[in-house]
Amino acid sequence: MTMLSISDHTRCRPVPQTVHVAIYEHRHGTDVRVFLDAAQAQAWRTRIAREWWHHEFDDDPPPEDEIGAEYFERMLERDEFFSTMTCEIEGSRHEPTDPASPVPGTGHGGTT
Repeated sequence: MTMLSISDHTRCRPVPQTVHVAIYEHRHGTDVRVFLDAAQAQAWRTRIAREWWHHEFDDDPPPEDEIGAEYFERMLERDEFFSTMTCEIEGSRHEPTDPASPVPGTGHGGTT
């Protein structure tokens, strides 16, 4: 069995990790959750739609695989939104952030 020494460990670079950020905007505020895979984020969207369908609509809900998309499509006119974005967790291997730039590594005010 090979053991890493302290000096070997400090030379290891962190493995980039991707997460899926889900944002649910509604009349009472905004909820944000972070998931390790996109399917988990979509499952949250489905749970929200299933929970609130009968509070918002009189008709029967669509099937499980369609309810999330249908609910949020219909709720657009009521200013309720669900979105996701894929992000990489930043580790120590990235350059320092310029506080004047909202996007690390750019000197163009967040544009590349």
